[in-house]
Amino acid sequence: MDFSNIKSEFRKEIVRGGEAYLDGQVKIATSADSRASSLAAMYTAATTALMAGGVIAIFNAAGPQLHERVPLILGGACAAVFFLIGAITCVTAIQPVGFYLPGCHPQNWDDDVKAGRELDDCLGERADHIQRHINYNSEIIARNANRFKWGTRAGMSAPIFGLLAWEAAKYFEVAKYLS
Repeated sequence: MDFSNIKSEFRKEIVRGGEAYLDGQVKIATSADSRASSLAAMYTAATTALMAGGVIAIFNAAGPQLHERVPLILGGACAAVFFLIGAITCVTAIQPVGFYLPGCHPQNWDDDVKAGRELDDCLGERADHIQRHINYNSEIIARNANRFKWGTRAGMSAPIFGLLAWEAAKYFEVAKYLS
């Protein structure tokens, strides 16, 4: 940025505002990771419970014959798959990625210090640097938000698809073909 036409206080405020924005992005990313992690855990628990129910339904000797339980097993398996897809998608949203934090290493100022530059002369370059970091972080946040969105959609649709699979298996009398 060309800061030649503005006063020193304004230059410093632009850089300070950029640093504050980066700090806000870190907070947003951290809370988004927390949401995705919690949802992935819930979806994983639902997947585990449905799989356990399916195994019990298959190997339980009491009650209806196995072929009569097939629609229920298929419905549970279908729901488990969608919960698992939701969990995996949420986990991909929280995988470690490069992310810029506010501030910089003091070593980054080394060339400016050696050249004897004044702080006001360096602030335009610093503002450009901060803007690149903000843009990069925004891309990461948007990409992970999209993954989280699709993970929630997969998990929320799991019971619906499980019910549809159960009803379809009953309607088409899938159990007849297995006996």
